[in-house]
Amino acid sequence: MLMNTSRTQKGFTLIEVLVALLIFAIGMLGLAGLQLRAHQSSSYASSRTAATLKVAGLAERMRANLTGVTADNYIYDFGSDGDLSPVASCAVESGGACNALQRATTDIAEWVQDLGTALPILNNAGGINNATADIVICRDGTPETTPGAGPGVGILCDNNATTWTIYVDWRDNRNVTNAPQQRYTFTFVP
Repeated sequence: MLMNTSRTQKGFTLIEVLVALLIFAIGMLGLAGLQLRAHQSSSYASSRTAATLKVAGLAERMRANLTGVTADNYIYDFGSDGDLSPVASCAVESGGACNALQRATTDIAEWVQDLGTALPILNNAGGINNATADIVICRDGTPETTPGAGPGVGILCDNNATTWTIYVDWRDNRNVTNAPQQRYTFTFVP
């Protein structure tokens, strides 16, 4: 009588299961990191798109008020000028009758507030946080497109006779660790 000494394996060993779980866990961690990076990149792209749309809107407002542009009424630096208040007589409800300086002040004030809600640059009080953002509008034919060490750093307007540049510097303040300083520049001839 022959004895059959070969056994057939009937399942995984505990070591094989643990190795499979380890490989699965490493793969899931990689996937989670990839998702986080994709979310951050999407957030940055969304902010840049918002900046593009808002800045183009201000450029159109400036083109509608060429008298104010010619008189340099649109020159503005949030870092030194701060928040502006819209002029009441420029409101549509009051007939919109105002001079070029009042129109420029109102355009900038409304635009800055609109930009502040579109980009992640507002502080808890609803104002723009000047530690993480700066906005500069000036005559500049050679814009600085590389962001500086902080908001507004490295912006030197050359007072070009015909060309205007709008600078928007910001650092994402939505609790993003090591968020890079971003600069959006828009140069145009009104």
